[in-house]
Amino acid sequence: MYDTNVPVPTSARGEKEGGFTVRVMLINPGMPVYLRMPSVPLGLISIASYLRAHGDDVRLLERSVQHGDVRREVERFKPQVVGISCLSSLSSLDAKKITKTIHEICDAPVIWGGQAPSSLPEMYLRDGKPDYLSLGEGEITIYEFVRAVESGGDMSQIPGLAYLDKDGNFVRTPDRPVADLTAFPEMDWSFVEPQNYFSSFFHCTKMLYLHASKGCPGSCIFCSNKQFHQGRNRCRDPKHVMHDIEYLVGKCGANGIYFSDEQFVPNRRIREELLSMIRESGLDFVWGCQMRLGVLNEEDIRLMAEAGCRWILFGIESGSQEMIRKIKKGTDLRLALPTIEWCEKAGITVQASFIIGYPDETPEEMRRTVDMALSLPASLPVVNILTPLPNSEIWFHEFERAHPRIREPKTIKEMSRIEEVASDTARVNLSKIPRKDLYVVHHYFQWKDFIGKDSVKDDSFGIVKKMARDTFNRIFKHGLRGFLFGTYRSVRQFVTVWFFAHCFPKTLKKYGLK
Repeated sequence: MYDTNVPVPTSARGEKEGGFTVRVMLINPGMPVYLRMPSVPLGLISIASYLRAHGDDVRLLERSVQHGDVRREVERFKPQVVGISCLSSLSSLDAKKITKTIHEICDAPVIWGGQAPSSLPEMYLRDGKPDYLSLGEGEITIYEFVRAVESGGDMSQIPGLAYLDKDGNFVRTPDRPVADLTAFPEMDWSFVEPQNYFSSFFHCTKMLYLHASKGCPGSCIFCSNKQFHQGRNRCRDPKHVMHDIEYLVGKCGANGIYFSDEQFVPNRRIREELLSMIRESGLDFVWGCQMRLGVLNEEDIRLMAEAGCRWILFGIESGSQEMIRKIKKGTDLRLALPTIEWCEKAGITVQASFIIGYPDETPEEMRRTVDMALSLPASLPVVNILTPLPNSEIWFHEFERAHPRIREPKTIKEMSRIEEVASDTARVNLSKIPRKDLYVVHHYFQWKDFIGKDSVKDDSFGIVKKMARDTFNRIFKHGLRGFLFGTYRSVRQFVTVWFFAHCFPKTLKKYGLK
């Protein structure tokens, strides 16, 4: 037995039983459906599949769509390790409650993972009170953690962990290099019921999220992905991705797949292999993805359309090439128009995403962004307000400048308030643009998208109606309190959008919107 810097409770160390080594419970925490629609917990499924493939007895408790009873399930399963996914601070609030319950009824170590705790590990440890954090991608880290629990090993020797030692000092082990995704086993979909996550999107009413690759090689200063995925894109085995599609479409009835990759399979050879498999499968579904300008040529887009691609989101981010340089986007804005025209010609709906409110951005620079958003033939231009988020270069830079309004959140609840309004409000305005102007421009484009006729088959309000219907159906299923809160928030949001989009004619005229 190894010397342990952080002792693992003796009762958590199990002997191999029934062909399995350790009983591991993985939990997907819940959040109010009126804040964010639930989606398939891909990370947890991947970790669960990895552990099961290595012989562990794994259960996945779902609370985002099924409200699993933590106390009952823990007492029934008697886990020796509990892992909780925290993709956001909003779901971390429930993770905090779950952790408290688990500590009350058993002494299994609780480990959190995901984007949220990886961004502010010490705060999440001290406020959420998990025993450990898994930083970055979790499959191998959680596997090694489970093995250490089993053997009483030294947690300090596991890369990618964070914890508080017996004296309350924050400890972070060296970062773990990102993994080769082709070495992972196929996703085991028996852990969830995919039908519970269906939602509407372009040209489909039973859409599910999936990933074919992870990470982005970009260095955008507003994004934390560079830290989480270490600035590298890696692709899954196309055969594994096709296995997922065949199951979700052929067995579960999905008619739409949204590839949630930060950048959809930028490796052309692997992408074409996957597209060929999709075409040859004969499966009846549509799909979409996120892409970066300059990756696709006209032939690439034609092949994607032939394989069923019906929507692409391009993160253009600014209409100023100088601002593109400042934010380290590394794209050529001259490619935007021909790329979108190729998509429109191929029958692919384009979402063009922009951000306003960058550090020191001027009204003139924002006007160039507005002009580009208006001039491009994208069906849905989206203009969001910058919110500096932990682990992004902007966040670190503003700390160094000692910006008086940038401070690290002290609690998960405080972070959740920031995340709840991210992209809608100028919580911290780092630009030289009046805050009111940011709101007017942002909400104008929200209203423009709402009344647009290009959403679904020339049906005005088409995609909006479908998504709103999905939201209200989910809210209604979660009780009267959820329905009332959800209705209130939806009405307030609608009134806010209408107000800023219509009641400031001088500002609208200033930016060419009237």
